[in-house]
Amino acid sequence: MGFPGAKITVSNGNLLREITALDAVPCLVATVKEVGNINALRPIYNLQDAEQKGYGKDKEPFMWGLIKEYYQELGGKQLLYIYGTKADKTMESVLDVTSADGLQNALRQSNGAINMVAVARSPEAAYNAGTDFLDTDVAKAVAKAKILAETQQSKNMPLRIFIEGRVANEAATNNYKPKEQANGYAAVVLGGTTKGNGSAAVSLALARAVKYPAHVKLGSGQNGALTAESIYIGSKPIEEINEMETLHDAGFLTFHHRTGVAGYFFGVDNMCSDDDFRILVHGRVIDKAQRIASIAFQPFVENFVTLKSNGSINDSEASYIENVIESSLWAGLRGQVSDIAVEVDRSVNLANTSNLPVDIKVLPLGYLTWINIRLGLTATINK
Repeated sequence: MGFPGAKITVSNGNLLREITALDAVPCLVATVKEVGNINALRPIYNLQDAEQKGYGKDKEPFMWGLIKEYYQELGGKQLLYIYGTKADKTMESVLDVTSADGLQNALRQSNGAINMVAVARSPEAAYNAGTDFLDTDVAKAVAKAKILAETQQSKNMPLRIFIEGRVANEAATNNYKPKEQANGYAAVVLGGTTKGNGSAAVSLALARAVKYPAHVKLGSGQNGALTAESIYIGSKPIEEINEMETLHDAGFLTFHHRTGVAGYFFGVDNMCSDDDFRILVHGRVIDKAQRIASIAFQPFVENFVTLKSNGSINDSEASYIENVIESSLWAGLRGQVSDIAVEVDRSVNLANTSNLPVDIKVLPLGYLTWINIRLGLTATINK
């Protein structure tokens, strides 16, 4: 039967239409060279701290570049976990829940505190990425990420993952659509700040997620442009790529310019799905709700309640539980959601089952992703 506890199952497919703080504990997982940095989880607080802990430009150029980009975008001092991997370790292997030296190891060491992850790699020269537009490792990594994230969610330790959309052959036509992968836990970031190496700026995505609360989109116009001066896909600046909107619509988390505003912005915060969790903010808000609810329910585990004659929970007891949980959720989510409802199932025979189903419904905020404006001349204006 398992130990007593409060189990939360996250439902999907509930949004009939697109209803449009610091809530992250981030981890950057990337290739390192030094033996002492491989499979080591270390907390850092700024670039200088990282350099002092062995992630300097000379010894760890790839990881150093990601850290530099991260803190430049973050614009301040804050906790970032660093986890180094071998050059021959693929992102698929890093995200494999059964891998003893993968991300699962870092999550275990952090006691589940880590909830936002960016994964990138700098493979060895002999590595064969394939002949398609994307490195073959990317699609495999997305598949592994889903299993890992589902495992974490079952422990009430949910997380979201940014996967580097490594470009293998920029001349090839892309045939991979992240939005068709049924994985709302992961996003494939496409486009990087370094020309010609096929990398993607996962550190920018991670920094934007950390910099603002869970309900704020990565591309929010209120927060201004990114700090990146140039964005490339392979060797080409995105300004020279005609297919950017097509790639964006395929479900990549990528970049664009906005009319009349200097700099780069993220487009829609696309995840690898087309369901309720097709955008990052929906996933982050529900993750936060899950963590709050899992803690709020603990005092009720193995506690007693009075029952009605049919064995179901007394109405006053059910109402009390609903009020406690809803109050906890509002305390943590106020301003980040539109509404919350908690409903205890009053029909279950607790005398026989000791199992109390509870429904928690979270109505997200609406987001102004596409604004359609009707503009024209008029002969008169009446105010």
